[in-house]
Amino acid sequence: MKKILFVVSFCFLPSAFCLLFAQQLSLSNQYVINKSFLSPAYSGASGGLEVFGSYRKEWADVAGAPETKTISANGTICKNMGIGGSISSQQAGIFQDLSATVNYAYHLKIATAHQLSFGLGFGLLESRVNLAGNAAQSDPVALNNQDVNDLVLDANFGALYRFKKLYAGVTIPRMISSKIKSDQDTIIYSLAPHYRNYVGYTYSINKEWGVDPVAVVSFAENSPMFYEVAVAVKFQQRIWLSPIYKKSEIAIGIGGIPYDNFIVNYSYEFASKGIMGEAGGSHEISIGWRMMQKKKDEPNPSPKKPYYEWLNK
Repeated sequence: MKKILFVVSFCFLPSAFCLLFAQQLSLSNQYVINKSFLSPAYSGASGGLEVFGSYRKEWADVAGAPETKTISANGTICKNMGIGGSISSQQAGIFQDLSATVNYAYHLKIATAHQLSFGLGFGLLESRVNLAGNAAQSDPVALNNQDVNDLVLDANFGALYRFKKLYAGVTIPRMISSKIKSDQDTIIYSLAPHYRNYVGYTYSINKEWGVDPVAVVSFAENSPMFYEVAVAVKFQQRIWLSPIYKKSEIAIGIGGIPYDNFIVNYSYEFASKGIMGEAGGSHEISIGWRMMQKKKDEPNPSPKKPYYEWLNK
């Protein structure tokens, strides 16, 4: 599968100019450490406060290649509810998107070890097409047209099921097919609904080693399916290596918790053929901070009996 970022076509009519643009949501490998990226249903699911920042640069050797910056946070507001939100900026050539979303999640315990969570989010998306900007100077058609700037509604939904260390969910990261219009009310392009399914399992091999594999399948309306599998191999829950296989590419990630609740993860994405094979690969770095709530049945820390020994006695 070739990775298509955007498709642009110009058509000329006697009295109108139209531009069609098929846009996909920004890609990311940050779900290795930030599960809330997968679904709004994860808001508050950890039982504490989480804050993450991510920067992704795709096709490093290609001018105007996609560049994404994201800041997100989520936390618990009461026993069964959580809230979250994110601000994201994406730029790809003449296209720029700025979005802000607020999420709400409700967590329901349906049995001793079974949990079902639902998440819903609403936000705003500002989309800009710099037709007359520097990025379009080489195109005589774009040069003679005004920039496009439109603000539309956005929404997402997610359902999450957890059983012990197994988790699975379905997400609609984009529910509304909003239309981006020019000042003359001409439709420039439409946002297509997106869908995401995922399943993962956190497995402890022993007290030192563990793995956290997760498979994600994503697709947009009238677009091919895209899948990826990541397997984070963890040492003492503080250092990990994450091979990631995608339908058209391979990525490798490395991360850890260097200090207290501070988290960092870096991934490099590459391919041997296609545009990625000639573009210098993609780089992404994510950093985060977690503040977990202490469980009521958790004993006070003791150098003579660490908590993990007490838990596994």
